[in-house]
Amino acid sequence: MKSGRSSRGFTLLETLVVAVLIGIVALAAVPLLSSQNPTKLDVAAAEVGNALRFAISEAGRINGCAWVDGRTLGHLKFSSSASSNCASSSGGWGTLSDPLTKRDLDIDTSGPAFSGQIGMAATFFIPYNGTAYPQLMIVSPGTQLYVYDGASPPNLVGPLGQNSGVVLTLGPQSVMVALNEITGRVTLP
Repeated sequence: MKSGRSSRGFTLLETLVVAVLIGIVALAAVPLLSSQNPTKLDVAAAEVGNALRFAISEAGRINGCAWVDGRTLGHLKFSSSASSNCASSSGGWGTLSDPLTKRDLDIDTSGPAFSGQIGMAATFFIPYNGTAYPQLMIVSPGTQLYVYDGASPPNLVGPLGQNSGVVLTLGPQSVMVALNEITGRVTLP
C-alpha cells in the first residue's frame, strides 16, 4: 500500500551548501585554535634555554666571554670572544655557532620556524632597577653576568639582577626562561 507522502533525501545543492558552510567555519576556527598551541611556547622556551646554557658553557670552555644580544624583538643573537678583555670592541668577537647546525646561533621567533606567532624579549635587569636591558655579557671564569644597555657602542649598566631572562609570549600566554643572577643557572617554566 502506498502512502500519500513520498520519502525524500537531501538534494545535491543542499548538501553542497552545508559543506561550504562547514568549510567556512573550519577556515575561521583552525587558525584561532592552532595559534594558541602551548606546545609552540614550550618548544621556543626550550630552544632559548638551551642556547643560554650553551653560551654559558662556551664562555667557560674558551675561558672568555659570550654575548647575548636581544636588541631586536623576536631575535636573540649570540657571539663569543676568547680575549681576556671582553669589554673592548677589539676583543676578537666572533659569532657563536650552533653545535648541531654549525650556523650562527640566532634564535628567530618571528621567522617561519615558529610561524611568527611567538614574541620574544630579552629582559636583563640590574639590582634595584626596574628597567629591562637587552644585552648580557657572560664572563668566565666564575660565570660573571653583566648587563649592557644596547647602545652603540654598548655601555655597561651593572651586574645581572633578579627576575632576569627572556620572556616569550603567544597570544595571552607568556613564559620566562629565567637566568639566576648569582649562579647563571637557566631555568625553564
